[in-house]
Parts: sequence; C-alpha cells; structure tokens
Amino acid sequence: MRIGIDGSSILSERTGIGNYTFHLIQNLLRVDKKNEYVIFLNSYTKEIPDYAFLSQENAKVKHYRIPGPLLIKLWKYLHIPPIDFLIGKVDVFHSPASYIPPQMRGFRVTTIHDIYFMRNPESCEKLGGKFLLSTLPRILSKMDKIIVPSFFTKNEITALLKIPEEKIVVIYEGVDHSIYHSYYNEIILDGILKEYCLPQNYILFVGTIEPRKNVEGLLLAYKRLQELVHNPPKLVIVGRRGMDSEKVFELVMQLNIYKDVIFTGYIPQEHLPLIYRNSLIFVYPSFYEGFGLPVLEAMTCGVPVIISDNSALVEIAGEAGVIVDSNNYYQMAEKMRELITSHRLREDLQKRAFDVSRRYSWDLTAKKTIKVYEDLFNSRNSEKK
Repeated sequence: MRIGIDGSSILSERTGIGNYTFHLIQNLLRVDKKNEYVIFLNSYTKEIPDYAFLSQENAKVKHYRIPGPLLIKLWKYLHIPPIDFLIGKVDVFHSPASYIPPQMRGFRVTTIHDIYFMRNPESCEKLGGKFLLSTLPRILSKMDKIIVPSFFTKNEITALLKIPEEKIVVIYEGVDHSIYHSYYNEIILDGILKEYCLPQNYILFVGTIEPRKNVEGLLLAYKRLQELVHNPPKLVIVGRRGMDSEKVFELVMQLNIYKDVIFTGYIPQEHLPLIYRNSLIFVYPSFYEGFGLPVLEAMTCGVPVIISDNSALVEIAGEAGVIVDSNNYYQMAEKMRELITSHRLREDLQKRAFDVSRRYSWDLTAKKTIKVYEDLFNSRNSEKK
C-alpha cells in the first residue's frame, strides 16, 4: 500500500497540529515497515529539518516551494493541483492539518482536531478558521474516514456538520514517554532556567496566546491569588503570540503584575520537558480544546494540572485534573492556592497524573491510524471480489 501524508506543518515552529503530525509520521515509519509512505512537504521559505525518520527506506519525501496562501487559494477556488500531481498515485492520502487538497484517486483521510471555527468564527484568523468555515463542511462529506482526537470532537462534528458517525474514528493523541518523564539532570535544568530567566518554582501555562486559551482569565485568577497568598510563585506563560494577543499584555499592565508574569515566547520542543518538570503546578483554563496536548505532557512529567470543565479536557485528564469553571477566576485562584500550599495534595495528583498518562502513547496512535488505512484498502479489495 502506498500512503501519502501532508507533513507541511512540521516545517515551522511546531505547536498543536505540527506536533501531532511530527509524532504521527515518525511513529508510522517506525512501526510500519510493509507499506510505503510519501511525505508531502510544502513551504516557500522553510528548509526540511534534519529529521532522521524522513531518511528511512519506507519514506519518500516530495518537497515543494509553493507559497502557502497561494496553494490554499488554488485548492479552494480552482481545485488544482490535485495532490496526485504533486506526489504521484497513492492508495490513501491523509491530511492531518485540515487543509485538504483535491484528490483524483485513492481513499481520503483527514484528521479534524476540533471545530472551534464553527463555534466562534469571529475569533479565528483569516487563513485559519475562516478558511475552514468556508471549505471544510463541504469537503468533509467527501472523506472516506475522519480521525478525531476525542469523543468530544466526534460529537461536535456529528452535531454541527451532520457527518455519519461511522465515518468518524476516535484516536487519542500520544506523548513520548522517553522525553516527557519525571527525571531530569540538574545541571541541564539550571542551564534551561538561566536561558529563559526562570525561577526555581513557578505556575505554568503552555499554549498559543489567543482568545480561546483564556490567558486573560488566568491573569485575573493570578491577581486574585496574590490577594490570597503572600508572595505566590511567579506565573510563566510559554507560547507564541496569536490573534489579539496584545490584549493579554495590556491586561498585565492594568493589573500591575508585570513583575510577576514571565512571557518566554515560543520554546523549542526539546526544552519543554524540563520547563514542565520544574513547574509547581500547570494551569490550562482554555475555553475550547479538541484534545489538549500540553495537559497530557504536563501530567506525564508528574505536574499537578488545573483544567477547565469544558470540551475534551476532562475526557483526556480524567481523575488526574483539578477541574474549574473557565469563566470563574475566583474559583481558579482558590484551586491554585490549595495546590501551591498543600504538598500532600500535589503528591496525590502527581500519582494520578502518572497513572492517566500511561494510557497514551504515540505508538498506539500510529498503530490505530495504520488500521484505518488498512481497513479502507481492504474494503476496496473485498468489493472487487
């Protein structure tokens, strides 16, 4: 079987979808030696990183330098070029990033991480959510299989897009337990802390600074925490600036907490495990998540997590998370106070976090994804008989 995958999202600074695509391709190539994979990579400016897995015998890379906005518009308005012209004939083509190309032959698979763009189109960027809102409902009806990272997202798609349930397969994302764990080298840790000017203990958030991540609510909760606890740990916010991020920085000044909030910007994936591991607690008060990978990464590092009571977060974290109302920053502050002042509570949540995180692995994600490809391929052979 010849399987094509759009891996373009691994070329830029990797966040949610880029991380998913990177780990999926890496593990597909590792566990599946009988099928051939064609990796489509497109970026006008980005070079191919030196990823060893792209050099494996079962991988063939097709690299193009078509400007991304141009290619997306060609796909949207003219339905050209079909992916077959760019990578050759495939039995299955998988679009992990929701930008789905026209396709002449072969089965069509996509991963839909969430449909926030349908719930809140005004909060989505032009070439992100607004583009998807105008194209995805029509395209999804043509897919042979739709992979989603949670039952929450499956329910959203069936409710809002009226896609038949049998077309949708829930495959949880994973975590690399060889990288994310509770052990660390103190010398390396000290170097990482100095590089990003971080203290020894802190409250942590990791994610793009955009409206749906509710960073403003976290800042309000932190201000309240300062009223409840004398000299609480500083708040560290890791992630690149997204849509309307200037409001977050304005709020920091209005609340007069600029001396206690540290913005690191984007941090490369190889440094993140130690950033997680050194945090006292991890807070993720997002309004909407299709999965919530940073929560899983924090739990795998043994960090107690506070999550909001919506979307997929409770489904993923289970009994390991302290659950709060994302709109109630007083409650959020109180839960932060309980965790930073109780070693016993943090230790209990740490044990729960380890137990829950063992359920997830990229190896399992890859194997279940291969089954989707093979089931489609075998269905065609059954029809021929």
